[in-house]
Amino acid sequence: MKIKTLNSKFIIFVICLIIPIGICNIISLAMSKKIEDGYVNMLNNMLITNEIKQHIDNSLDGFNQYVLSGAGDKKESYNNEIFIAKQEIATLKSNSDNTNQYILRDLENTLDSYVESSKKTISAYENKEGYIFYYDDFISAKNIAGYAKEYASTLMQNYLETNSVTYKELNKNSKLIYVSLTIYLIVILTMCVSYALLFIRNISKGLKGIVEISNKVSKGQFEYYEGDKTDIYELDVLTRTFNTMIKDIKDLIRSINEKLILEKKLKEEEMKNLQYENALKEFDLKVLQSQINPHFLFNTLNCINATAMMENATTTSKLIKSVSNILRYSLRSMSTNALLEEEINIIKDYIYIQECRFDDRIKFNLSTSMDMKKVKVPGMTIQPLVENAFIHGIEPKEEGGYINICINEENGICKIIIEDDGIGISKEILDKINNYNYEMKHTGHTTGLGINIVEKRLRYLYDQENMFKIESEEGKGTRVYLKIPIMEEDNNDENITC
Repeated sequence: MKIKTLNSKFIIFVICLIIPIGICNIISLAMSKKIEDGYVNMLNNMLITNEIKQHIDNSLDGFNQYVLSGAGDKKESYNNEIFIAKQEIATLKSNSDNTNQYILRDLENTLDSYVESSKKTISAYENKEGYIFYYDDFISAKNIAGYAKEYASTLMQNYLETNSVTYKELNKNSKLIYVSLTIYLIVILTMCVSYALLFIRNISKGLKGIVEISNKVSKGQFEYYEGDKTDIYELDVLTRTFNTMIKDIKDLIRSINEKLILEKKLKEEEMKNLQYENALKEFDLKVLQSQINPHFLFNTLNCINATAMMENATTTSKLIKSVSNILRYSLRSMSTNALLEEEINIIKDYIYIQECRFDDRIKFNLSTSMDMKKVKVPGMTIQPLVENAFIHGIEPKEEGGYINICINEENGICKIIIEDDGIGISKEILDKINNYNYEMKHTGHTTGLGINIVEKRLRYLYDQENMFKIESEEGKGTRVYLKIPIMEEDNNDENITC
């Protein structure tokens, strides 16, 4: 079955490009690893051989010093050097060819003979038999140690010769493989480039005709496009869809012309309806201008509250009471000072209403370390900020969030922090707000007061700067800082006129 979709062609192209290149890389890495291991093994064998020779020298030095001076640490050094030399010989035997195995065997046997002679000398020395009794063994041990070093030198020379041959063979094989991989990679890249050029030519050929017809359509020439059949499914679909679009545009133009005729007939009737609509708008304006007596509204809410309590509708009663409290407070406190405790209670009523609306989507926490009854603030100062945090921060998040209020006293200043984990504010808008250059559109539930109004009221009332600050980061929430001076009682009873 012939492949026609762009997606299938693209997948085949990627597979044909990536898999061969990946195979080349894998082979190259494997060869590099093999060569590296060969080099490491060669160097390691030579290094160990040299260390064996050095250990024999060190053991012979310790043997001489012990026999001449009787120092106990020299005997221990002698034993340790012999032990290490034997371990390294065993290591080389597990990683050498047959020729070197013979030399290692002779080296091991010679080292055993050296140990046997040296132990006889040490035993006679320790038994205090006199120098003449262990002199022959002493000289014999030194001579045998020399033979052992000669075997080590021979082994070193053999490793050098073997490593030279091995290096040449590895180098020859690596060059051969790298040449083969290069040729293979060039062939693959050539095939991929050819496939890509053919692929691009087929797409360009189909799109060229559509572009030409599109230019004619933009000039009002709605011609049917007879595109050449391609082996790309998407281009064939695009051609059919384009022709369908041309037909739909023609039908749409015809329909528009028909509607224009109808619209002309409807103009007269619309003009007749204008007077009626104007009358309705005038009526709506009068309705909006009329105000419900607040006392009547409070009495009605209280009546509904009492009825709900009689019917044991506790939640409904509490909701009505919260609404009544907020309405009464907003009408009374917009132009006067209020206790901080009253402001917080109104916030609790507002949060309770939102919790009922959104169940557990919103979490509220209040933390205070001061007496809120001794602080007065402009009425409806903190509530609009909490409301703003909910509307613009928490409500847009499907999973909801939290609003925390922290209140404490420091050096005669009431510090209030309102924090939420909502969607946050962009850096550009945040800079404008903190520089008082941004007019935020507020769509509040209660007062309609925006952040800028709250900030201005605080500045006008206390005649101080830096009383209001916002920190925020998009996606991480917002934090509002308020600093309100704790004023004397007689200075806080004035009405706010800002």
